[in-house]
Amino acid sequence: MKNAQGRKSVANGFDFSHGLEGLDADEAAVVRRRQKVLGTMGPLFYNRPLHVVSGSGVHLRGADGADYLDCYNNVACVGHSNPHVRQAVADQLGRQNTHSRYLQDEVLDYAERLLATFPGAIDHVAFTNSGSESNDLALRMARVATGHMGVVVTQGAYHGITSLVSSVSPSFGTGLPLAPFLATVRVDDALHDADGSGDGTGDGADGAAASDAAADAVWAVLGPRFNQAFDALEHGGYGVSCVLIDEVMSSDGILPGARGWIARLADAVHARGGLLISDEVQAGFGRMGGVMWGFQRHGAEADIVTMGKPMGNGIPVGGVAYRHPIGDAFAACTRYFNTFGGNPVSMRAAGAVLDEIERLGLVAHARDMGDRLARDLSEILEGHERFGGLRHAGLFLGIDVTDGADDGGAAQPDGAAARAIVNALRDDEHVLISAAGPGDAVLKVRPPLVFDDSDADRLLEAVRHICERGLFDR
Repeated sequence: MKNAQGRKSVANGFDFSHGLEGLDADEAAVVRRRQKVLGTMGPLFYNRPLHVVSGSGVHLRGADGADYLDCYNNVACVGHSNPHVRQAVADQLGRQNTHSRYLQDEVLDYAERLLATFPGAIDHVAFTNSGSESNDLALRMARVATGHMGVVVTQGAYHGITSLVSSVSPSFGTGLPLAPFLATVRVDDALHDADGSGDGTGDGADGAAASDAAADAVWAVLGPRFNQAFDALEHGGYGVSCVLIDEVMSSDGILPGARGWIARLADAVHARGGLLISDEVQAGFGRMGGVMWGFQRHGAEADIVTMGKPMGNGIPVGGVAYRHPIGDAFAACTRYFNTFGGNPVSMRAAGAVLDEIERLGLVAHARDMGDRLARDLSEILEGHERFGGLRHAGLFLGIDVTDGADDGGAAQPDGAAARAIVNALRDDEHVLISAAGPGDAVLKVRPPLVFDDSDADRLLEAVRHICERGLFDR
């Protein structure tokens, strides 16, 4: 949804323009205090913003004393206040934490371990403080390595907040102009009903054939669109530097289906002399289940991989992994340094996250738990008029909310109904989700990777209650 100035409001955002109506005295006091010093640039979630005081695992404790089930937070991917991450950070803070222009073991230990999770062609890494910084650096590297400026993203993409990256993030709306060297491609119509089955490993011949057929069908629609975007950039004199893509396409409406089509996209951009940049801030670190990285799920040949939020479980850290000729070209004419990128504390936190992913088997767990949630949620919601379908890959689920049209026409996305569901879950069930996609009409369920069966039972029971109250019906 956009306001009168064309700025896209945050899905499920608190509307400051409505004042403090509906908030209790304590909530209103904290919102006033925040607004006085932080203004209204930074959004808050929910009609009644949540005042958080502590967290553990997949639970957050509110100032009201209530326990909230966090089904949204991909930052604390191995759980809020994870003891192993906390201990690693505390230990390193007791040793030293200075900039990365000294020789230090911590950054090397983590870099070697992280690179071992990638295919061999991706053999170098640089560290940043966030996903936005990572995407900014990746775009500059692609520009130098290819000699071109043109960037292609999906129509609803979001990739970060720096000046460069926000200029290639259409989801920000029209408050700031998009880059003249940007071309966008619509993907939601082609991927909305694409088969997302077989998200794990070991599908067998029949599963591989089905995936190939689905990928071919999607590419038959999207291939001409991407080639048209490449043509436009070349005709405009920008050339094709890269395609920057989030494999789960969270802001486009959570579109993980047709496993394998991005491999076709990689071939297409390589044929134009450009690079494939895989934005793994949302899809990476096992989130999509069965594989560590989203581009691996598609069998795609990525040139640069960017990372952020979940990498340090809340400690600021990001990264750019790349094929070394790309970095060599960049280093030949410029340099990259970041005072805090790769600092020892962040590296220890990131290493502890990898420890937990491995120790708890979270890559396989994300696949299995995601499959369970998708199956059980579909059973609960089936037959309700506003339920427009569900898509998922691992522990990233999108549930379409529609107007349940009864006039013979096709059902349309209903952002107001989605917002009502999100806020009812927060207020009455103490379950936290959000929304995304066109019209903010896709419920976004994306819990920490340590989400277990008891947590799933609580989420499913909350959704049953919402259905009983009629929020999924006209």
